[in-house]
Amino acid sequence: MSLTPEKIVSSWERQMQKGYLKLATLFTLTRGAMHGYRMMGRIKELTLGMIKPTAGGLYPALKELEEEGLVRGEWEQEDRRKVYHITKKGREVFREAVEKHFELVSFTRGWILKGLSELKIIREVKQPLDMTPEIRVLLLDKKASVKEKIEALKT
Repeated sequence: MSLTPEKIVSSWERQMQKGYLKLATLFTLTRGAMHGYRMMGRIKELTLGMIKPTAGGLYPALKELEEEGLVRGEWEQEDRRKVYHITKKGREVFREAVEKHFELVSFTRGWILKGLSELKIIREVKQPLDMTPEIRVLLLDKKASVKEKIEALKT
């Protein structure tokens, strides 16, 4: 049975979303500790609906992140829920993963635009997207000094 182009692209999109779930989870936890159910809603909100985690996807990802030492889960007695916190190692991994993401996006965008330009599908090749200084500031630790923030804006 042959799949339609739409179904193939939809499958690829789901695979990409799964790949970004851990990154989105760490990003969400940089905003503060929370339990899994709340995290599902926050990830959907923060990604503008591009990533819609389910319990069956999020909890295994949280377990892996916990085993890797990137998040720490603590049981709350009154609510009987596990609340997750990002660790220092988790912040470091998140920062590096975002940098790698922007490198990949920039490279991918560049070679696609170059190829489209060579095929005369588009007129010009625009400068590839790079990690802006503002994003570098956002990736700094919450406790970063004003001097560190200014340095991040300069580079």
